[in-house]
Amino acid sequence: MAYPMTGKINAAAFCQFIPLLGEAVRQAHQNYQSPSRLCLLGGLAAISSAIQPLADVVMPYGATVPLSLFLLGIAKSGERKSAVEHRFMQQIRAIEETLEADHKNRMADYNVRLHQWKGHRKRLEKILAKEELEYSERKRVSEELVEHWKEEPEKPQRGRIIYEDISPIAMLAALNEAKVGALVSSEGGIVVDGKSFDGVPYFNSLWSGESVRVSRMGKPTLQINDARLMISVMLQPDIFGPHTGKKGDKVRGSGHWARYLVFNPESTQGTRFSKKQANSWEHMERFDHRISQILDRARMARVVGNPEREKILFSPEAASLWFDLADEIEDGIRSGGKYENASDHASKLAENMARVAALLHYFEGFEGQISANTLRVAADICNECSQDFIGLFVPVPEEISDAEELRSMMRRMCNDGYRIVKKNYLRQRCPNSLRSGGRFYKALDVLAREGAIRPMQDTRNIVYIDMAPGLALPWDFPLWYC
Repeated sequence: MAYPMTGKINAAAFCQFIPLLGEAVRQAHQNYQSPSRLCLLGGLAAISSAIQPLADVVMPYGATVPLSLFLLGIAKSGERKSAVEHRFMQQIRAIEETLEADHKNRMADYNVRLHQWKGHRKRLEKILAKEELEYSERKRVSEELVEHWKEEPEKPQRGRIIYEDISPIAMLAALNEAKVGALVSSEGGIVVDGKSFDGVPYFNSLWSGESVRVSRMGKPTLQINDARLMISVMLQPDIFGPHTGKKGDKVRGSGHWARYLVFNPESTQGTRFSKKQANSWEHMERFDHRISQILDRARMARVVGNPEREKILFSPEAASLWFDLADEIEDGIRSGGKYENASDHASKLAENMARVAALLHYFEGFEGQISANTLRVAADICNECSQDFIGLFVPVPEEISDAEELRSMMRRMCNDGYRIVKKNYLRQRCPNSLRSGGRFYKALDVLAREGAIRPMQDTRNIVYIDMAPGLALPWDFPLWYC
């Protein structure tokens, strides 16, 4: 049975094909009455945070890429963003306390071993400092010192996973030590208006799995190799708005926002009525249990020294489907296509589909290679995010927005009893901004193509506009030419 891919998530099919995540998202939406897509964002953030140190996905064309996601949620105050984020991240935040305790114990052991190592080094160095030391003895001690330097104790990695209000340099320093992290905020103004986004070029490289080299004045250079960073930010529309305008041009121009899966759902406020019954959490608890299993595996990986990540592959059927999806996206970049003004976003969309598919495959515990059904679910998730990205970042063409403004004016005129008026009469009363540069005529053409108006011309070549073309003309109207 195939998942019915439509470009929008089918809730019932989603729960059927991706039961662990699907049912958890459904239950969180039901209990918190927050938009279901914000709940999905919370689930994906937790999954990516937990899995990114353990596995990579091998793209159908052969490249190996990280499973780190960059996620952006836009929702106004009162949508219960914080409650949803904390609930899905509950196990990760809890295990951080355990990781911190483990780190303190390992640091105590490390400090003892380091103290002993330094003591022995000083003793060898003291012997070498003696002028009367014979050549053979000096050679022996020198060789022993060389070997001793090779045995310097390695400082344990810190166990922290989640970072919030942190500067980019501090974030990069943490990644240099721990190799994995999640920049998470349910009040994302802290992140976007803070210093974190000064590190956009570095974050772009980390998303791609590339090495990052950071020179710091007066401090050692950071060379960050093979690190993983997940970003999940939730913002209110009024905070995010400026980042789609001039202030955001620099960030978008760098390709940063193009890497994000954007969630901009409709509000549920005004529909969150009490059901007068206790909430059930069994599906969220199953989600928590699976996250805990993955985190335990990640913790063991830290202890034994960051072993090679598992490589997740596509089945032949899924690989063929991925190429079809990638071609469809590429075709949309052409002039007049869906992605004509969002080529930066389109260039990352197919890879995001692959990342989400691999995360779902790993989290759900599916065996073997990624199936076509799992990729179809991932594609629907990413396509919905794509629609939100375009809605936020791609400005509506001027003639379309002008047409909407003109439509609103004509609707008011119809309510006042007008129906058929001279075109010039409309132009004289339209908003001032539409009266220059031919904008009025372009907007009128848009409405005519939509069938929202009916232009008519009388025998004197005077053009009239019928603002209610769905109604029959009065019987006593003169014979005009439509």
